[in-house]
Amino acid sequence: MISGKWGFLYLHAVGKPDGQMSKLITFSLLLLFACTKVDRYNLFKIESFDKFEFLDLEKVNDIRTFNKKFWRADSIDNDFTFVAKFDFVKGDFSNHSDKGLKLEGLPFPCLEYDCNRRYGQKFYLSNNYEVLNDDNEILSDDQIKELVKVNILNYGKDPSLSDEPREAATEVYLKPVHRIEKLGHVFKVIADGYVDLIEKKKIETKWTVEKLTYEFPFRLHLRQNMIPNDSPKIIELEGDDWDVKDFEIDTTMVRMK
Repeated sequence: MISGKWGFLYLHAVGKPDGQMSKLITFSLLLLFACTKVDRYNLFKIESFDKFEFLDLEKVNDIRTFNKKFWRADSIDNDFTFVAKFDFVKGDFSNHSDKGLKLEGLPFPCLEYDCNRRYGQKFYLSNNYEVLNDDNEILSDDQIKELVKVNILNYGKDPSLSDEPREAATEVYLKPVHRIEKLGHVFKVIADGYVDLIEKKKIETKWTVEKLTYEFPFRLHLRQNMIPNDSPKIIELEGDDWDVKDFEIDTTMVRMK
């Protein structure tokens, strides 16, 4: 039995010439699919997250503060993440959104293995918030999305990228002057690359979204002070900037002035 608006359309289709009925049925199916279309960003629903703290951008808006807060929480629970409420349609942070981005920092304690481990794809930011690669070249949105997917599906083929999808992370390296609140567009592009991969894998594997996000988790790491390969590997710190208690440099080479 067909009821509701679809029953109404069906009854009006009966008795129509074949051509008209075919067009009406096609239109009805398109309308049905349009009404039941799933939000592609539902996999970022906050209700599916656990072991997290909401990121308050009024208090945590730079990489140094982010690291301190993350280290404190990660020292208690090594599965901890920050979650930033995010509007994926607008590509910006929003406290009214029911979706969010998981953001991780450098693990605590920062053992040498962890500090120098290759987690995956590295992106650097220029002073104008342009995204750069290791060669200091500006990347387009399409290039960023493709690199995100390549890293997740690397399976150890490229030694500079991830060894397997469950550990694959996209790392964004920030300078202390960068404001996290201005990274909305960058984060959206990275998230879009990830969603594109999940949608493709869903067609290929017929797996549920839950299984796909388990096998191919979204991992976005914020890092500080790594320098692209064509730049000197020495970081010089002013005397007033040096504080052993707040050591937050991701590189192993530091020279004091």
